[in-house]
Amino acid sequence: MKINVSTYWGPNRYSKRPSVVFCFEEIPEEKMSVMQRSFVTLAKYLEKNFGYSHTFGHKRAIDRNDVFEFLSSASIFILNFARGDLEESGYITDNAVPVLFVEFHKPELTAKAVNILLKLLFRGAKGKEHEFHSVLNTFWDECQRGHPDFQAHALITAAKSKNLYYQNLDKKVWLYGMGAKSKIFFETSTVEDLQSDVKTDKLSGKKIFNTVGAPTARYKIVRDRAELLAAAHHIGFPCAVKPVHSDSGRGVTANVRTLDDVEFAYTEARKFIGKSNEIMVEKHVPGRDYRLLFLRGDFIGCASSVAPFVIGDGAKSIRELIDVVNSKRTRNLYASNYLRPIKIDASVKEALSVQGCDLKTVLKPGQKVTLRRNTNLGGGGSTELFENVHHDVLIHAKEIARCCGLHSVGIDYITEDISKSPSASGGNFTELNKMPGVPLFLAAGYDIGRLGDQFLGNRVGNIELNLFIFQKERCKELLQSYSGDCAIFLPDTVVKKSKKFKVEDVHFRQLIGKVLSDRQLKSLDIIATLEFIEQYGFPTEHISTVFVGEFCKTRIVRETAEKLNCHVQCA
Repeated sequence: MKINVSTYWGPNRYSKRPSVVFCFEEIPEEKMSVMQRSFVTLAKYLEKNFGYSHTFGHKRAIDRNDVFEFLSSASIFILNFARGDLEESGYITDNAVPVLFVEFHKPELTAKAVNILLKLLFRGAKGKEHEFHSVLNTFWDECQRGHPDFQAHALITAAKSKNLYYQNLDKKVWLYGMGAKSKIFFETSTVEDLQSDVKTDKLSGKKIFNTVGAPTARYKIVRDRAELLAAAHHIGFPCAVKPVHSDSGRGVTANVRTLDDVEFAYTEARKFIGKSNEIMVEKHVPGRDYRLLFLRGDFIGCASSVAPFVIGDGAKSIRELIDVVNSKRTRNLYASNYLRPIKIDASVKEALSVQGCDLKTVLKPGQKVTLRRNTNLGGGGSTELFENVHHDVLIHAKEIARCCGLHSVGIDYITEDISKSPSASGGNFTELNKMPGVPLFLAAGYDIGRLGDQFLGNRVGNIELNLFIFQKERCKELLQSYSGDCAIFLPDTVVKKSKKFKVEDVHFRQLIGKVLSDRQLKSLDIIATLEFIEQYGFPTEHISTVFVGEFCKTRIVRETAEKLNCHVQCA
């Protein structure tokens, strides 16, 4: 089989999004026959084990169109299974050659997805399910490292709905919008928040709570075991032990009631103390953990996390009950509503021991045991939304948010009844979070598009972006004479106020993103040769006008512009 593979880094004649295109130039009949015989089996395997859905129609015979339609939809499915925001894929016949196109975040992962499916098709009945599982799980490990996380997923969803430009600048750093209308986020925290002087570690949070007069539990900071034991006696039992500079509930042990518990809690906290060596011993506050989310000082919502638990049925052991819970929490977090599997570790075993149980214990019907002392999602916890938040709680929280002055902040509050005032319920504010915990709200059922839209706000938008397509000589001439405010001459030269900058060792997509992240930029011209456009595609789908030079309005340029429905002028 001969497959010609091309990578388009922007809109092209096949797709509006960056995509890998596979031209199946030569397909031996025996190869095609194998794929036609085995693709239904592979589709049913994916459906049975991972929830893939494919419509086979009512044909008596399977033809090659069915195979390529399957490759198109199954490629996107396995690319998005662990995480991802890919949508565009398809199959056409171009001059009798089957052409498959699939969107990418990383082209090598999209190419690998198609190759995996082809290999599985060729193996057919010879393959064993556990081998298929192994291949796919290894691939999903790569996708988990290379695709946008669920923090970015919320903002990308909103950007798509508003037709906004978005671009990954570096790892978890994303640009939304362009130039003067842009905003840069690390996951869901703005770079301005992360670079601000406001600290949100546990000790700094305590100081802010005290500054605004918000109720918070008394505490002591310790640096070694001797200080810890003295602090526990001073604070009194029950208490909580926390690393000062950790987040996401890591190393936190609540409801510590004995000296043995203190030793365990100290060991857990030490794993996450970092260079500070600081541990907080805090009076235990009974109740549930609540996260109050504020954006630009406005209250957005309240979610409460719950520690992982199981309820007995009189037959299954605790380990078996955990397996039942985990069977509904696959690595496809979209399908499991962002809830993570419960990992059996030392913390789970210790929590069971305190309750007089172990993993072999068979609980009575209806008997509930908690599996961890903290409630974070990463440890297998769950969450739900709450609307009936007491007015006094919101007043304190709003003052805390105002004092922080951050674009987004998550404020943690513990109480036995969120509908009562702190004075009536004994509730206390516990922590601040620059990373406000978007997955917590998604897992509770908050609409992902609405949440992403609230983070972006109404000031993020696109600026005027014009694309000029000329032959090489004309591009060279224009580079010397360009007098506009700012232009990128693809692939590597920026002209700004008549000054030229050649950027080395940076992919042109990253260069475009870097230029568009300039908050002073009000418009941008992008100049490219016809050869460059035909090889790599248009630089972005968010183009105001395409100016096409003489002899450059080829079929590829015309079809790409039509796909984007953008205005084309002769230049």
